Amino acid sequence: MESDGNESDGRTPTGGEGFELPTVLAGLDSDEPARRERALEAVCETVETNPEACLPTVPKLRALLETESTDAAESIAYCLAELARESPDDVAPSVPGISSCVTATLPQQATRDLFRCLHAVAEERPDTVVDHVDELVAVLEERSTVDRWSVELVAELSKEYPTEITPALSLLCEVLHAAPRTGGVSALTAIGRVVRADAVSIFDFVDDIVSLVDHDDRALRNNAIACLGDIARTAPETIEPHCSTIATALESDDPTTRANAAVTIGRLAADTNEVRAQRRLVELLSDEHAQVRANACTAIGHGRVGTARGALEELADGDPNPAVRERAAWASAQL
Repeated sequence: MESDGNESDGRTPTGGEGFELPTVLAGLDSDEPARRERALEAVCETVETNPEACLPTVPKLRALLETESTDAAESIAYCLAELARESPDDVAPSVPGISSCVTATLPQQATRDLFRCLHAVAEERPDTVVDHVDELVAVLEERSTVDRWSVELVAELSKEYPTEITPALSLLCEVLHAAPRTGGVSALTAIGRVVRADAVSIFDFVDDIVSLVDHDDRALRNNAIACLGDIARTAPETIEPHCSTIATALESDDPTTRANAAVTIGRLAADTNEVRAQRRLVELLSDEHAQVRANACTAIGHGRVGTARGALEELADGDPNPAVRERAAWASAQL
């Protein structure tokens, strides 16, 4: 059989000059601190340029993480994070041990890298990480600073396991209150997914989200309004008192902000759509952005804004965008 050029020649892979895998593995296993330190340095020096060569060191790095000093923990955590980025499947079996090593006394940089490691694994193998949410949240609640990668991890897990991350809700809400620029966008995404999964019964975090409706950070503002829309679908009574605040977003220069605000207001009861909001929704029917016009149609249909009948009929007959025509026809039928 002809070769495709990919057979192994049986030699032990190396990571380049100065990196011999057997020597490194033996060093990581050594009882001599100096040998372990040299082996760890070799991994650190190689993992950036040739992480694949370092993958066999993952189990030994994980074992060292449980026993080495805090100084070494930073280097070990960094290597594990880089290796997880290279091959999540190779690191996934070590997730239980890695999670157990995330403690409140671990140096901040080591904690950050371990969460970065778990996030990389969760992108491909969320099933291996989700069972450790409770213990990880417990550690984070003991720390005084917000770690961006911990929020990113929770948001990643929320894609497939929104119900399972409910223990992290208080942490996500604290991010919105104390450090919205650090992890607010991802926190709002995760909260929205939990709400859509009907996994929330108490909405005491609504005020923190409403406070971001006029934030100068575009992504943060738009995610906040979209999250309020998710809550309005499930528990509109918690959003209704804030209708006038959300209505101000209809005046935004950002079309996404206007579109999101229209959706959120449209999901509230008709009698909460104050005159100002209704008037602005009608004005948005002539917005230059099709998505804004379409969302305004939906909001008007749900809100039964009778003054929009003529404009809706015109859009249903002549708007150049088919989605707008369809929603305008639907909204007109609701009046």
